[in-house]
Amino acid sequence: MTTHHGATTPTIPGTLPPETVLLAPTVPPAVPMCPPAGAWGLVVVAVRTTDAAGAPVRFTGDAPAPDPAHTDTADLFAGVWLPEPPPATLHAGDVVVRLHTSPTNPALTNVEVLAAMQGEWRTVGTWQAVDARWPHEVAMTVLVHMRYLADAALQDAQGVTLTGPIAAAMPDWLSRGLGLAGEPAASAPRRAPDGLAKLLETGLLAEGDQIVLDEHTATVQAGGVLHHGPDEFAVSTVNALATHLCDFTANGWHLWRRAHDNRLLADLRTELARR
Repeated sequence: MTTHHGATTPTIPGTLPPETVLLAPTVPPAVPMCPPAGAWGLVVVAVRTTDAAGAPVRFTGDAPAPDPAHTDTADLFAGVWLPEPPPATLHAGDVVVRLHTSPTNPALTNVEVLAAMQGEWRTVGTWQAVDARWPHEVAMTVLVHMRYLADAALQDAQGVTLTGPIAAAMPDWLSRGLGLAGEPAASAPRRAPDGLAKLLETGLLAEGDQIVLDEHTATVQAGGVLHHGPDEFAVSTVNALATHLCDFTANGWHLWRRAHDNRLLADLRTELARR
């Protein structure tokens, strides 16, 4: 436990890396209002909203959205500081929070949320002059974009598998009927749009390598997809599988480790970016 002005902050969940910054649940004095020296932004590693936050999409007749200034909309919000903006192509699916001291009130902060999508960092939300409850202000926006990007990557990975090994295993008449003709088994595997494929191409990972998250193990497959479970055609991706296995929306790059040397996939990705 860490003490701040007589109050205590909860410990970091064991699944998360030791450099994780816990933003919720925590006491207000422990919430950063500006980045530490040399930091560009905080990549969100884990977020989970409370029941009070309600659904991300509201319809006519639904209860009004809660006021985050007075309602805890997140019971888990954590991230890792990044020293500089990483290449968005390698970090597809990452969501980053940037803090800027408010020019009108130094005790407040302006919050910008960015997401790495389609090869660039895009601003997906801004909040002006907010206090130390800002994690509750931005939690739903962060969660929605992390889930959306993880689901999109998963669909792409499933498409890669469907037009690759699954199509190759089908009889010609069936693959033609499903519109999968023209994908010969000997052709180079298509890539899922995830940094994992780049790690394979550069030799930082090898096809068949195992990665671990707590007691869970997944196998890296051709094209940059993950296999987990008894079904040989059941594939997933770094973030989607981590979220499925954890009790929160997760950035799996900071959770999965290469089994043979315990290195985080995030560290391998950083090594690739510096080459």
